[in-house]
Amino acid sequence: MSGIHRTIVISGIGTGGHYFPALVVALELVRRKKDVILLVRRGYAEEKIAQMHGLKTAAINPKPFYGRSFLTKLFSIISLMRSVLDINKITKHVVAVAFGGFGALPLIASCVMNRSPFFLFEPNRIPGRATRLFSTRAKKILLGMPLATSLKGNTVITGIPLRRGFKKQISRQRRTSPKKRVLFIGGSQGARTLNRLALQVQSVLPQNYRIVIISGRRDYEWVNAQRNGRTTVIPFTLSPWEEITQASVVVSRAGALAGYEILALSKAAVFVPFPFAIDNHQYYNAEYFSHIADSAVVEEKDLTADALVHFIEKTVHGKKQREPGIIIDAEKRIADVIVREGCTR
Repeated sequence: MSGIHRTIVISGIGTGGHYFPALVVALELVRRKKDVILLVRRGYAEEKIAQMHGLKTAAINPKPFYGRSFLTKLFSIISLMRSVLDINKITKHVVAVAFGGFGALPLIASCVMNRSPFFLFEPNRIPGRATRLFSTRAKKILLGMPLATSLKGNTVITGIPLRRGFKKQISRQRRTSPKKRVLFIGGSQGARTLNRLALQVQSVLPQNYRIVIISGRRDYEWVNAQRNGRTTVIPFTLSPWEEITQASVVVSRAGALAGYEILALSKAAVFVPFPFAIDNHQYYNAEYFSHIADSAVVEEKDLTADALVHFIEKTVHGKKQREPGIIIDAEKRIADVIVREGCTR
């Protein structure tokens, strides 16, 4: 086989669950001396983070489609077509990697038009709409976890890429603070419910616990105003591994990346799946996490402050150890597949 040089175009547009894994893989490919372009939206987090790491970028402006009003969907289709036209020249004679979400569609559609090979990364156990739609056209589907449903196409389990800060924390193997500490992480979707529960738990949880709430910027003011003396509220952090490391138990939504990162640090967890996630995919993520590590799943409809305290106490006393289901070097596995199957012939 003779090697060929191809630019690798990566899309991680969307939430942190999309752009952080995309970023980690992009940096691994750059480390291997590959020419990488990261698709971003101007002024959004993915552009700012790419700039922090000195990555080459190209801007498009896709809009979310599913779960939106008719008018918003119409604008989404228009923005999709514009985005495809914006990158059509870029995607000729390249290999592409789409990390899910609405931002993946322009890249995939442009690759199909230009007959350029592309890979799909699917972090969730229930494949997203774009993954299902283009699975048979993709060169390979890279899976963060074993799927809970069948999917046509060529799949391989690679794990979910972890940020450098998490990997450093794993290697340090820092111990939890001797004080019991509960960390609440709402994530980008559904944070408000967990913020309210965290405040309610203040009056029910035994007094030997400390509480830390990563509230999100939107809710910070009212959450901080209602905290008591043993509760700390943080609006946002770029180094969540520091808070997770110090926690005895983490209460979190069940986004694929968030759950993977928590379990990679060997933490006990209570997962509360976001009930309005598309295709209820967070429930199936949480179900898998509960099978491979010391964690509990509580559906939001069953959740009260008293019930949550019960699960926190039950989970925090469980045995903590990293399980084989968490793959620590996922970005290397993904880069191996891309280079071997996309950049050679």
